[in-house]
Amino acid sequence: MVMMANYESLATELLQVNEDLAHMPTRHLLTRLSQGEPFVLNYLLHHRQAHPVDLSRRLGVSSARIAALLGRLEAKGLILRGSDPLNNRQVIVTLSPQGLEAIQAFRDRVLRAAAQMLAALGPEDAREFVRLQKKLLTR
Repeated sequence: MVMMANYESLATELLQVNEDLAHMPTRHLLTRLSQGEPFVLNYLLHHRQAHPVDLSRRLGVSSARIAALLGRLEAKGLILRGSDPLNNRQVIVTLSPQGLEAIQAFRDRVLRAAAQMLAALGPEDAREFVRLQKKLLTR
């Protein structure tokens, strides 16, 4: 029970630190890459194409939310929607050339900002920070 109390105290501290980090411009950029339009564009960059249901599952949002999101991206000329050649009843989503350019530019901004954030930690702490985050992913 004593050990749990120590972890609860650390957890409280972690929550406060995360709240404070959320206000940092760099953290905001990193978070945007995992939400909404940037997420969809980034997903398509890595997977080349997707069905709307795949995007819905990965983002954890309804199919109606994805349909609206894809509608906005298509209106901006960032994605293309067409029939899946393997199943004409399904829609397949791909990046347009403008979408490819937009997500690459956004990723470059995020990468530069993250590199600056890590540089502020110094090489050893930066490596440790990334190592610990990877460890959390495997647990």
